[in-house]
Order: sequence, then C-alpha cells, then structure tokens
Amino acid sequence: MTLTEAREVLRTELLAVAAAVVPGQTPVVTHDPGPVNPGALFDGRGPATICSITVETGEPTAQPDPDAAVSAAAAALADRGWTTSVATEDGHHRVSASRDGYAIAVHAWPTDWRITFTGDTPAIG
Repeated sequence: MTLTEAREVLRTELLAVAAAVVPGQTPVVTHDPGPVNPGALFDGRGPATICSITVETGEPTAQPDPDAAVSAAAAALADRGWTTSVATEDGHHRVSASRDGYAIAVHAWPTDWRITFTGDTPAIG
C-alpha cells in the first residue's frame, strides 16, 4: 500500500466514525498536512513516512456528554474492526484504537462540545 492510499484509508475511517458518533452533523477535517517523517528533522532530509489527520465534530447547541461520545466512538470503531480501549482521567474522556498499524485517538471533554478524532497511518517508506 502506498502512503497516499494509507492516508485515504485513515481519512475515510475518521470521517465515518465521526459521522456515526454525531449523526446529523458533518465532520470537518481540521488537520491534514500530508506526509511527514516524525523521526527526522524538518529540514527536508527525511522521507515522508506517515500521515496524521484530525477530524472534529459535535453539536454546538447540545450539552457535552463526553462519556456517551467516547462510548459511541468505541462502538463504531469496534464495529469497523478496530481494537479499542476507553479511559477517563481528570474529565478527559478518550478512546485509543488500533488496526493494521493504524492508530486513532478520540478525545472529548465535559466543557467542550467538540469531539476530536486524530489518527496516524502506519509508517510506510
């Protein structure tokens, strides 16, 4: 699989899970800088090896329910074949998920209506 193909798989997964968590809202890609090499200096010497993408969704007029959001995200990810783990710490609710070298984290807070979905492709290069 090429890095471009892996990026498209990740982007599709993030958007699909975000849409499942907040039906009726259109998820927005808020960060997709393209391929980066996380182990290289940012001087152009290293090859592009991963893509990191962030998607956000939520209902701005609703009271945030981070526990429900991460539970829905974990269920949607599991239904799509991801291995998930849910944790809560100091009001930060999150899901960690992995599948085939991909990694996704979903973050929700009781003080913010936005739910953040961040993922990395496997290293390809």
